Amino acid sequence: MSSLSASADMLAFASHVKSFVPGRVRVRHPALRHREVAEESRRMLMSRPGVKDVEVNLLAGSALIRYDPVAVSRDELVARGIEWCRWLDTRA
Repeated sequence: MSSLSASADMLAFASHVKSFVPGRVRVRHPALRHREVAEESRRMLMSRPGVKDVEVNLLAGSALIRYDPVAVSRDELVARGIEWCRWLDTRA
């Protein structure tokens, strides 16, 4: 992947992040308003090591992800988030 496309992926992910503090990140995406997408997202995210809890709000189209910041580095979390947002983009 070129650095240009990596930067574009990072910007796309960042546009969906509404709050990001160690141990907690809130993401908004229109696809999260669909129950099936929200449920699959929760299952996918909960299966990842270091993720403690995922709360999805269908009305807001958001997900609150609680994770262990010792087990998951910020870089790893961003990489996972980019991958997840790409998946969400195919379901919006």
